[in-house]
Amino acid sequence: MSPSHETPATLPRSAVMAMLDEAMLQAASARVNGGNAEHRPVRAVVAVDLHLSFMRPATGQAVATAQVVGGGKTMVFCEAQLRNAPGDVVAQAMGTYRAQNA
Repeated sequence: MSPSHETPATLPRSAVMAMLDEAMLQAASARVNGGNAEHRPVRAVVAVDLHLSFMRPATGQAVATAQVVGGGKTMVFCEAQLRNAPGDVVAQAMGTYRAQNA
């Protein structure tokens, strides 16, 4: 019998993409809604364009962070990173998001 060992589960590429998209979607939504959706109508945000780069396999726990890097009231440009537990970037993305009419 050969020795066995556990290898950490690798996140599917679709999960990596979904995590990065969701992080950018939240950042874009906060931007177009002024960071405060309680006192004004919330404008929905949709992805227009998404570019994704995989750096290494995403194993174990991962955290996605995103920031708005440009745009205006309707179009928002974002960047996001997915990092593993040691803090290495395993994937990064750039996205363009558009606000819908309220």
